[in-house]
Amino acid sequence: MRIAILGRGNVGGGLARMWEKAGHEVMAFGRDGGDASSAEVVVVAVPSDSIDDAFSKVTGFEGKMTIDTTNAFAGRDELTRRSRTRSSR
Repeated sequence: MRIAILGRGNVGGGLARMWEKAGHEVMAFGRDGGDASSAEVVVVAVPSDSIDDAFSKVTGFEGKMTIDTTNAFAGRDELTRRSRTRSSR
C-alpha cells in the first residue's frame, strides 16, 4: 500500500518505520510538505494545532482515505478553549 504521512515526529516517524518494514511504500512529509497524489491513504500525525498548516503545504490528498492520529492534550489552544467553555457552565 502507498501511504502518505503528514508529520515525521514520534507518531508519524514511528508509523513510517513500521510500515516500511512491513513492505509498504511510505512518503513522510515534514514542515516542507509534499505531493500525496500517488498515496492510497493519508495519515495525519501532526500536533492538533498544526493541522491547517500541514495540509496547506501538501497537495494531492483530496478524496483519499484519511487516518487522523492527532490527540489534543494540555497546553494546546483548542483543549484550553474547551476547558474554559465547560468550566463556565
